[in-house]
Amino acid sequence: MYDLLLLGSLISGDKTGYKLQKIVGSALQPMRRVSSGVLYPSLERLEKEGLVTSTICEEGRKTKLWHITAQGVDRFIELMKEKIPSDAKRNDMIHFKLRSLDSVDLTEQLRILTEFQTFIEKDLAFYQKAQEDMTEFQARFPENAERFRILVEAYELDIQLAKTKLSWIKKQLADRR
Repeated sequence: MYDLLLLGSLISGDKTGYKLQKIVGSALQPMRRVSSGVLYPSLERLEKEGLVTSTICEEGRKTKLWHITAQGVDRFIELMKEKIPSDAKRNDMIHFKLRSLDSVDLTEQLRILTEFQTFIEKDLAFYQKAQEDMTEFQARFPENAERFRILVEAYELDIQLAKTKLSWIKKQLADRR
């Protein structure tokens, strides 16, 4: 999953593992971290696959500098073109792709944004239907009315977040057309 973000981060120039760890960490949801035990094995695997290379830089402190290869750029483009999975990794993949939109052509940018829009529209419909159901249950089951009221309010938050995302996506699409 981190291949897309690591390769995308290297598109703009060579970076140390420390810098890549900061970039990956900032792309994830708050409170999630990428450990060195995940990052460095991923970089080493990418190096074995010929997607990145590394050199030892001894200016000051000895560090390893990572560089994307032409094959790595091709793999990055392939990953950007892949459909976003409809699973638990969906939100991370969307965030990773959005952070690298400037690294692909306009057609691919529009495709990614439209795919994101489709996901959010489905989410919004789900939240609205669930909120309707909870409102109905609130009336039908007065003994649990408070529980259903809280659920209605929680779905309202989900609805507002989805609407905000849709508004952002529509602006991005309009700016690119």
